[in-house]
Amino acid sequence: MKVYGADEKIKMPIANEEIIVRKDIEVPIHARLVRLTIIRAPKGYGKTMLLSKSFSETTDSTAWLTLDEMDNDPIRFWTYMIVSLAEKGKVLNTERLLSFVKTSPPYSMIVDMLLNELTNTRSKIALVLDDYNVITNPAIHKMMNRFIDYLPHHVKLFIASQNEVPLTVSKWRTKGWVYEIGIQQLQFQLHEVREFYSKHSPKMSHSIFFYQQVLRITEGWALGIQLIHLAGIEDDRQWESKDSSILSPVVANHLLYEVLSSLKPSMQDFLIRTSMLNELTPEKCNQVLGRSDSEDILKDIEKRGLFIHRLDNSHLTYRYHSLFSTALQNEMQQRFSKDSITEIYIKAAYVEYEQGDYALAIELAIKGKLFTVADHWIEENLVNIVLSKQIEMFMWWVKTLRKNSFEIHVETLTIYAFNLAMQFNMEKAGSIVRELDRRHEKDRWKNEAALEDASLILEVVKVFMLCTQCGPTDKRVLYLQKKIHNHPFPTDSRWKHVSIIYNHFEPQLLRTSLGNRGKLCSFKQLSIYNDILRSDKFLAHNLAGYSYGLQAEVLYEMNLLPESEQYIEKAMEYTYRHADAGLSVPMYILQAKIYLVNKQFIKAQALLNHAIDSATNANWQCILITMKALSYIREGLLDRAEFELNKSSNLTYKQAEPSLEFWILVRARWHMEKGDFRRALYYIDQVAQEAKEDFQMTTSIEAKVLRSICMWQTNKRKLAVETLHQALDLAVKSGYKRLFMDEKALNPVLISYIKSRMNFEQAEWKTVPLVFAQSLRTDHITRPTTTHHSKPKLTPREEELIKALATGSTNKEIAEQLFLSEGTVRVYLSKVYKKLNVSSRTQAILQMKDWQ
Repeated sequence: MKVYGADEKIKMPIANEEIIVRKDIEVPIHARLVRLTIIRAPKGYGKTMLLSKSFSETTDSTAWLTLDEMDNDPIRFWTYMIVSLAEKGKVLNTERLLSFVKTSPPYSMIVDMLLNELTNTRSKIALVLDDYNVITNPAIHKMMNRFIDYLPHHVKLFIASQNEVPLTVSKWRTKGWVYEIGIQQLQFQLHEVREFYSKHSPKMSHSIFFYQQVLRITEGWALGIQLIHLAGIEDDRQWESKDSSILSPVVANHLLYEVLSSLKPSMQDFLIRTSMLNELTPEKCNQVLGRSDSEDILKDIEKRGLFIHRLDNSHLTYRYHSLFSTALQNEMQQRFSKDSITEIYIKAAYVEYEQGDYALAIELAIKGKLFTVADHWIEENLVNIVLSKQIEMFMWWVKTLRKNSFEIHVETLTIYAFNLAMQFNMEKAGSIVRELDRRHEKDRWKNEAALEDASLILEVVKVFMLCTQCGPTDKRVLYLQKKIHNHPFPTDSRWKHVSIIYNHFEPQLLRTSLGNRGKLCSFKQLSIYNDILRSDKFLAHNLAGYSYGLQAEVLYEMNLLPESEQYIEKAMEYTYRHADAGLSVPMYILQAKIYLVNKQFIKAQALLNHAIDSATNANWQCILITMKALSYIREGLLDRAEFELNKSSNLTYKQAEPSLEFWILVRARWHMEKGDFRRALYYIDQVAQEAKEDFQMTTSIEAKVLRSICMWQTNKRKLAVETLHQALDLAVKSGYKRLFMDEKALNPVLISYIKSRMNFEQAEWKTVPLVFAQSLRTDHITRPTTTHHSKPKLTPREEELIKALATGSTNKEIAEQLFLSEGTVRVYLSKVYKKLNVSSRTQAILQMKDWQ
């Protein structure tokens, strides 16, 4: 029997080849116990495509029905259901079923007759009901409850809905019959965003930061990612970090006209007036709106499957999707007057502050132009802001107030200056310090008892800036001693027990402003600070811990590993006292690097696992997991390395600005080990440009080293050697060695560079002493603690041979240098080993160093 209009409704949508396969989402097609799978999320989360792709290879046993509003008639609904099943259930008596339905029998009989037919088929069938949210007829829901209660085991039902499914799901959950997939599972992950762009923009290359911003703005909403792509956002510079001006007309039009316009005016008004709230509770909404029915409205919004997430299953706490919230706030600007908007923000700000969310309250006060209130709340919560590390948000607040020519509280301005210095913006920090000093000359604010803390914090800023500039002079040392020992904080100061964090998410202290981004003074100069910065009376007392940590990193880079470990222990003493991850994480990473040098892979992994378990912040966890990946790369376990890299990349998008350079260069190493040097260079060049712009010496050297290896491996030998020289030119100024020695694949490039220098010294290469380059080939050999060896009598040819040996040359290379055959070289080496009483090249080289 032909049913009009059924062909399109029962046709499974085709998942085109550009669709992203959701490998991380399990659809229980073959789960024996599960009868009903519910996929519930707002429009555009990929529910239909997930089901289509999952069943695309099993079309012979999949019945598909796309529902619409007309299907709220029970007879129509079950007619289409039967037609859909008849396409797959070969032994269904379709004619008899449809004829029976047309007689309008009791609804329960329709269900029972269909169930009886399905029971008799015995063949496995999957029935998909797409867009079930359009079904609002209670009679159909009642029939569906009966249908699922008695569904044969060989028939599986899959329901996709934007709304809550109004069936007796809780009863089936207790029996284990239900499997549910929601927004959290359907949200795209970072690797899926990258895959989407690689398929849709194969000729474009984007940074990881770009993908993170796409994910941050869309919160993994599949349609949102497509709309952002359609809007033509292709450049990192187009992103705004503090507002969502990235919300293009394409995205806004969809959210406003496809979602908002379909609602009653009263609900539209509710959504718009509450759109600036981070979390929505009935009590909070009632306070802001001056009404008493917010609970019913929030429940209604949730049932409708709008862009709202419940945050707590046991309480009515919700949050709007960020894109939806932004679209609503934009609509507010169009619909309401300035006075009305200000009034909304005032109410919302005070409600949030009374409930303890000072950060959101300050944001709302600034957006509502309540600058005096915002300034007071910032100053009142400065300690909390510092302890919670909400620095980027704090900096934006201050910048916004200053743009509006508002005179900020001196203590707030001092913390602002300190953070500018932390971000290595010394010029701007110095400008703020001078501004504060001028304000003191004008109103003598430093003499006020209430501003004593602010005065002392300003001294902290000056001390910190001195510590980062060019090393200590006698004048600076006297200044530091005077400030530290003579000006402790009062016992009742709110800053008394606060330790300033000097490292926000950098894997190396050398990369911080304290480390001058790799342009360090000598560790002897740093030791002067260690002797001064030990007073627990001073706010900056954990500067001593950082200076020990810096010394440990400098010693490591100079290849003085035992000495480095001694300073790691001293630095860690401060981390135990102050619980400062900004110091402990770089020390864990440094100790792991030393283990890797000694091929103690198990120790390195155990240490990093302990550090990850101890870290509470996702950024620090990301950095430590990335270090685990590097450890596995050094060990040659590339599959494990890839797993750790993917794990850390999934953490990064949740953070505002994690340390991406470290992750990117480890990912580049992974590609190099896999032989994909083109992809590795893409990552390396990306970091190199950023390092150049930020004046990061350590990162610049590391990027050049890796680039040199890639050039060599792709037979661009001359370019590889030139790039290596550029890295050496930067490194020799500070004595960096381990950046070169840790990369074993660099050895052939280094040997070629040394040979070229020995054969023909070019003028531009004289900036790097040859002995420095040669030391990178020999310093990895630890001198034994044995008695001094006297030099045996060697022939001139044997002397030449042992000198060539010391450069790390192979037998073939020695033969070429001395115009001998390889066989003759082996004979000479055998004689030399016998004279030296050694059995290996390493032992021979050690003896030669001992003679020197």
